[in-house]
Amino acid sequence: MSRTGKNLKACRAGLTLVEILVVSVIFSIVVLSLFTVFRGALDSWRKSETLLDIYQNARFALELMRKEIPSAVLYQKSDNTGYWTKFQGNDKGGTYIIKSGSVADELFLVAPVEDNPGMQDLCEIGYWLRDDNCLMRHFEYFNGSTVPVVYDFSNNSSGTFSDDIIARNVTDLQFTYYYKSAVGGLPATTASEWNSGLDLLDGSPSQNYDDGNNAKVPDGLPNAVAVSITIQSRDGSQKRTFTDFIRVQ
Repeated sequence: MSRTGKNLKACRAGLTLVEILVVSVIFSIVVLSLFTVFRGALDSWRKSETLLDIYQNARFALELMRKEIPSAVLYQKSDNTGYWTKFQGNDKGGTYIIKSGSVADELFLVAPVEDNPGMQDLCEIGYWLRDDNCLMRHFEYFNGSTVPVVYDFSNNSSGTFSDDIIARNVTDLQFTYYYKSAVGGLPATTASEWNSGLDLLDGSPSQNYDDGNNAKVPDGLPNAVAVSITIQSRDGSQKRTFTDFIRVQ
């Protein structure tokens, strides 16, 4: 073989520019496909983590309410209304909002609580939404130095109180109260606010009846409370509303 033939064979052993471009395009397509799959999996994982965080927030708050609201105690003595145990639900559009910085509905009640360090069995319990999207739990226990106890929910009444965060990134909190508006009826009528020390229903448009078909004056305890909590993700990209129906009596 001549020297010229050997040189031609050596030149043909490499890749042409077109072949290199074709390989580059194929490689880019493969990399892009893998990146798309990876990006989709990563987005799905992040979304799952976000939803899990939202559901955990809601689950803890609702489980606490399901445990404490049905334990509400109401004792009313007509000759001394200042010392009644109370059940009070304030609508965010009303005028009875107790907590400073509250931006949604509030619910306060008196109930026995596990691990209560005070000398009084009954404690003040409350739920309200602070203006920084924190769902708060009001709690006050009493040491027995003041008897009878004044349950006013607004400040420290000779006990030890706190307002603790039980859920974050909460954008709305709503309570709806169900009661029996007719003798022998079902607890199907609703009210947006409640006060066991006042006669808000006052027979117009309806009255609240107990299981013995007796009219409650004042309104007493509702039969059930519907709780609605709206929670958004930390980045604000997702939002979920959770509703629970809690029987009181």
